[in-house]
Amino acid sequence: MNEEQYINFESYLNNEMSGKDKIVFEENLKNDTQLNESFELYKQTTQFLETKFSVETTSFKENLKSISSSNFSSLTHKSKVIAFKPWQYAVAASVVLFMGVLFFMQNATPNYNDFNQFEQANFTERGEVIKTLKLAQEAFNAKNYKQAIPLFETVLKDYQRPEVEYFYGISLLEDNRILEAEIVFIKLKLGKSIYKDKATWSLALAKLKQKKYDECKKYIYELPEDAEDYEKAQQLLKKL
Repeated sequence: MNEEQYINFESYLNNEMSGKDKIVFEENLKNDTQLNESFELYKQTTQFLETKFSVETTSFKENLKSISSSNFSSLTHKSKVIAFKPWQYAVAASVVLFMGVLFFMQNATPNYNDFNQFEQANFTERGEVIKTLKLAQEAFNAKNYKQAIPLFETVLKDYQRPEVEYFYGISLLEDNRILEAEIVFIKLKLGKSIYKDKATWSLALAKLKQKKYDECKKYIYELPEDAEDYEKAQQLLKKL
């Protein structure tokens, strides 16, 4: 998924497509199972967000519309000589080859789990906001993301803050609810909060988790040099 696809989904749902584009889009939905599944999940997720975070969702959609026309763009030593039988050479060669291939595969492409070291949530300075927020924080910091997700959703009904949405998005990403996480992160990325750059980095990680390396690079290139995660992003970029 990318921002252009989100914009197409939104344009279709709001009846803003031309007749010709609408026909092409509907034909693609019929023929592309993955696109259809993504579209259905997008509908469900945006309906959920509209119900719970109506103000933020409206702002998110307006931002999508505003960018739709411009954003797509060797050491040697003495050793004892040991005689090997031919079959032993074959086995040894096979082991060396296997280890070499394994090493190459492990180092050829980066792994999401090498980069998903997220900071711990800490909402205590907010005072007595909501008791549920403390429970969400504890669940997140314990990496119990399945438990944290519904708690964050409850909090966000009445306490819509970028920091809460960010940790909610991370919980979704860690629970492999990637499309939902991307929707949350794109909202933050298009906003003006201090979590804008963190959301961009999280989108890069979401693409990395899906092995969509070109899209991952795209988001890394968008990170400014003063972003908190810039150095980690550059390390990832070197491995891509």
